[in-house]
Amino acid sequence: MKRSFLKLLGAFVVVAMLAGLISACSGSGIKIGVTTGTTFEEEAKKLSKVKEVKLYKDDTLTLWELSNGRLDGVITDRMVGAIGIKSGGYDNLKLVGDVLYKETIAVAVRQEDSSLRQAINKALEEIIDDGTYAGISKKYFDIDILEGIDYKITHPDEKAAEDGSLERVKKAGKISFAMSGGYAPFNYFNDNDELTGFDVEIGKEVAKRLGVEYEPVTTDWNGILEGLRSGRYDGIFGSMAITDERLKVVDFTDPYYYSGAQLIVGKDSKIKGPEDLR
Repeated sequence: MKRSFLKLLGAFVVVAMLAGLISACSGSGIKIGVTTGTTFEEEAKKLSKVKEVKLYKDDTLTLWELSNGRLDGVITDRMVGAIGIKSGGYDNLKLVGDVLYKETIAVAVRQEDSSLRQAINKALEEIIDDGTYAGISKKYFDIDILEGIDYKITHPDEKAAEDGSLERVKKAGKISFAMSGGYAPFNYFNDNDELTGFDVEIGKEVAKRLGVEYEPVTTDWNGILEGLRSGRYDGIFGSMAITDERLKVVDFTDPYYYSGAQLIVGKDSKIKGPEDLR
């Protein structure tokens, strides 16, 4: 009787272990955090082993939730993730695997604002050519993030636009750029509650070269495109990636940096990279 019971118990343990293994391999219960309205949200939903994609206002919250065990992973910009882990003191987090995809980052403007877009392009070209861009980049990343990149302008032979958008900005004496304000090191509030970051400093340089004041607008990322289309601000200078979907409703300047989507997990996680979630 005792021997039969032990055999039954042993069989039960084996079945339980197999069930746990199957559950782990199927990705049951895996939760990934992303910032709402980003391309990272779309990418996370493509991963077949992810049970739930949780949305947050910014990556300050996603990394906090991951560090405290409420998420199994976070997908965000590679540089944002690396610097967020360092600045937040998250010794229990790590970047894993290659980037899920690469992104081209540019300034979004209204589709009818072609002359403003061209003026921003010219300012960006000057900033890159005279070394200003490299100086700002090294301040935040220790390197020139365009170095070694095969940089190409979007429309090299485009004719000069004749719409009134640039004149509108010059007449107002300022240019307003929107961003989330929670995307360090690109745009964020420092310990003195001052808005700063790579996007902010490049944006200020663009405004200076247009001969107008720089006016930042912080807003929720989820509705940032509608705010641009409705005229609340002149552009989105907040690390927005160019996508086919966004090009249906807004236009973009030439790129001002390139990046990629990175998976972040806890240091003790069994997830070794994006391939474990597919």
